[in-house]
Amino acid sequence: MNERPLIVHVLYRLDTGGMEHMLVTLINQTCQRYRHAVICLEGYGALRDQIESGDVVCVALGKRSGKDWRCYFRLWRALRDLGPDLVHTYNIGAVDVAPVARLAGVRRVVHAERGRDAADPRGESRKYRLLRRGLLPFIDRYLAVSRDLQDWLMEKVGIPSSRVACIPNGIDVTAFAGTAHEKSTRRLLGAFAPPGTVLIGTVGRLDAVKDHAGLIAAFRILCEAWPHQREQLRLVLLGEGPQRAALESQIERGGLSTQVRLLGNRSDVAALLAEFDVFALSSIAEGMPGVLLEAMASGLPVVATDVGGVSEVVVAGVTGTLVPAGDPHALAAALRAYVADEKLRRRHGEAGCERVAARFGLRSMVSAYVALYDELLGRPTNAVQPRMMSGLTGHKEH
Repeated sequence: MNERPLIVHVLYRLDTGGMEHMLVTLINQTCQRYRHAVICLEGYGALRDQIESGDVVCVALGKRSGKDWRCYFRLWRALRDLGPDLVHTYNIGAVDVAPVARLAGVRRVVHAERGRDAADPRGESRKYRLLRRGLLPFIDRYLAVSRDLQDWLMEKVGIPSSRVACIPNGIDVTAFAGTAHEKSTRRLLGAFAPPGTVLIGTVGRLDAVKDHAGLIAAFRILCEAWPHQREQLRLVLLGEGPQRAALESQIERGGLSTQVRLLGNRSDVAALLAEFDVFALSSIAEGMPGVLLEAMASGLPVVATDVGGVSEVVVAGVTGTLVPAGDPHALAAALRAYVADEKLRRRHGEAGCERVAARFGLRSMVSAYVALYDELLGRPTNAVQPRMMSGLTGHKEH
């Protein structure tokens, strides 16, 4: 008999995204303690290859859009075949897996809320709140990635505090050690943003919830307000997604083709962050973005929208600037302050790096997950020493 319990992670799709990369990191860091399997309701992409252990099963159920009742049967059969000790589901797309898991004989179920989508950025949908609360008998613990989501689960959804836990994201900060030399030489981006230009960058899937259109609009406002320095400004967006065509059209219409680049999915995000001068996050909804931790660990000042758990990471006036969501003028003004002041960039960047190292390390995150799993499984918990690896450096986007 295998003494390592089997944890099955169920999510809509294992592909590029902050949640998905954090899941892969968690599996890689705990594969000596637990066996893992991943069930993707829809499917998976290249991220599957970043799971290091060869014994991690990854199942794709090919779910069709809407209510695909046959998919629930395939899910039940997969869970019966795997026989997990615990099922961990992720976000609204997989929350209704819990009853199926119970029918398949699973003893323990954890459901994680890691963020929201553009259709319901504030979590106000009565239908989905009722769904989450109605599934309470099937879910042992609701897991939030930020205090904002934790409070929402308790106060708005109505989940008892004893059934809610909060585990913030964590990263291996040693993997994001940008240097002034990399900014001055820009080995990767120098052809587009030669030394002397100020490079603003962001990382995230090209999805409406990230509001990259708002960031591009803010960049255009910044250029128009600073016409004599316009040629010194550059903007890059790392990531891929359904908004690409619309963003390309916006860039062309705005006359920004020589100053803005969509770089697509990249496997060298840490190296690219080291060449940025300022990091921007324009989302209309977030949980706790791991990419903010990466940017701050890279020594970058952050301009971000004040949504979800962002303010739990970014300290306004110390490590960056917070602006209202959906306000390109406010975003442009905040960016201009950093573009104009190199000393401010350096001061806030250094403070951000110190904050991430002190409060959002990989060890804390992994230890918290192990403690939660072991509590629910009735196992003793020993101190966890995660491997200091690249963490999320191999990811393509968030």
